[in-house]
Amino acid sequence: MSSSSSSSRSQTRTTVGIPSTCWCGANLTTFGAQTKDNLYRRFYRCEISVKRQSEHHLFKWIDEAIIDEISIVDTKISQLQADFQSFKRTTTLRLQERGKKIDESFLEMKRIFHDQTILLDELMNKSTLVLEAKSQSLLLNIVAAAIVLGTMAWLYEKITVG
Repeated sequence: MSSSSSSSRSQTRTTVGIPSTCWCGANLTTFGAQTKDNLYRRFYRCEISVKRQSEHHLFKWIDEAIIDEISIVDTKISQLQADFQSFKRTTTLRLQERGKKIDESFLEMKRIFHDQTILLDELMNKSTLVLEAKSQSLLLNIVAAAIVLGTMAWLYEKITVG
C-alpha cells in the first residue's frame, strides 16, 4: 500500500473518520483505485467528482478512514475509563463517610438505649412501691413503648438527615 493520502490531492479540507457525504453535499460511493501504486485500494468519492475531476471533492482511502474511527473509539474508551474511575473513587468516599455517620449514630443509639434501660429499671423499682402490680405492668409497657419509639425516631432522623 502506498502512502498516497487524501492530503496529497491538494485538498484544503480534511475529514476525520468515515465520511458520509462529500463536501458538496452529495452521497459518497466507494471505488477501487486503478493506479499501479494503489491497485484496487478502496476509497470514498462522490459521483459528482467522477464527472468533474477538475473540482475539489472529498477523497479518502477507506483503510485510513477505518484507522481514524478506531482512534476516535480508543479515545472515547479511555475517557470513559477515566470517568468511571473518578466516579468509583467519589462514590467509595461518599459511602465510607456515610458508613462512619451510621456507625456513630448506632453507637449513640446504643448509649441512649443503655441510659434509658437504666432509667426504666429505676422507674420500675420506684413504681413498685407506689403502684399495684396490675397497673404497674400497664404503665411500664407504655413507658417502654414510648422510650423505644423515641429512640427509633431519633435514629431515623440521624440516618436520613445526617
